Amino acid sequence: MATSSTRRALLVPGGIAGLSRLIAPGIGAGTEKQVSVARRAMGCEFSLIFPGEFRAACDAGCRALDVVDSLEQKLSVFRPDSEMSFVNRTAAASSVQADPEVYDLLRMAARTSRETAGAFDAASGALVRAWGYLHGPRRVPEEPERLAALRSSGSALVALDDEARTVRFLRDGVEFNLGGVGKGYAIDLALDRIRTGFGVRCALMQAGQSSFKAVGAPRCEPRGWKVAIADPTRPSRRAAVVWLKNRALGTSGTAHQFFDSGGRRYGHILDPRTGWPADRVAGASAIADSAAKADALSTAFFVMGVEGARRYCLDHPGAGAVLVLKPKPQAVPEVLVFGAANAEVLL
Repeated sequence: MATSSTRRALLVPGGIAGLSRLIAPGIGAGTEKQVSVARRAMGCEFSLIFPGEFRAACDAGCRALDVVDSLEQKLSVFRPDSEMSFVNRTAAASSVQADPEVYDLLRMAARTSRETAGAFDAASGALVRAWGYLHGPRRVPEEPERLAALRSSGSALVALDDEARTVRFLRDGVEFNLGGVGKGYAIDLALDRIRTGFGVRCALMQAGQSSFKAVGAPRCEPRGWKVAIADPTRPSRRAAVVWLKNRALGTSGTAHQFFDSGGRRYGHILDPRTGWPADRVAGASAIADSAAKADALSTAFFVMGVEGARRYCLDHPGAGAVLVLKPKPQAVPEVLVFGAANAEVLL
């Protein structure tokens, strides 16, 4: 259990406010008191909200956040001593046996890459590095550098052996970057741990105001935990409301991570198939059973755009998509909802 110096627990009437924007629970959900426990990890704030009557909220929340800290030590590519950094350094020379939690995430990422025809691909770290989004400075790479990074990117260049639980890169220069799914996966593991250890039956956990997962529903709102998706072009405006009940939501956009060069704006979400930043829509959110899957799909939907997201949801009935289209000047952007999200989203 975390020491008291790492805890922050507050009785609040609503919950997380603000978002970049996801506005979470208690908004319009009555006056039921809730307990919020938060801590910074993975470069953002993680927080959990529990019903006010749950007496183990602080202990359960701190335990969940300890799980996040432990996973960050394994997944971070910014820590040279992490397991993922070791894999990136050595898997081109020989197979590397991975920790079970790490291997399960790599398998999920590879499966999602196949399902999305490469629109999401965690094995595109070479492209992230080439654009300066790893250690900086952010820049438009020269064409030979972009093409070289593209040749060293893609899950087709990774061999996973499920029986031995090993990872092998089939070409030099391949790198994993799990930034697109790491926060969601941490939420999944943390909630699993406190459901088992503390009997948690009602909670909402979020990371970076872009990854959410709900357990159960508040007594005052049987539809689930209320989360609002903001208009990425005008953050003060709400684009949609989602009720999450034993489901997860991930959102992707480039409103806050970008750079300008040569009179053009370049966002941080790269299309792994071309090596260029994606810009088909203004924002994309995905609803799925796991937070890691929702995070991966929101990235894929942002890259694929409207038709790709529509086709994916038709082929995968459990998935949902909420897309905010790029608006015309002075116009309110159109919002499209596909798949399972139709039953969970209010525009």
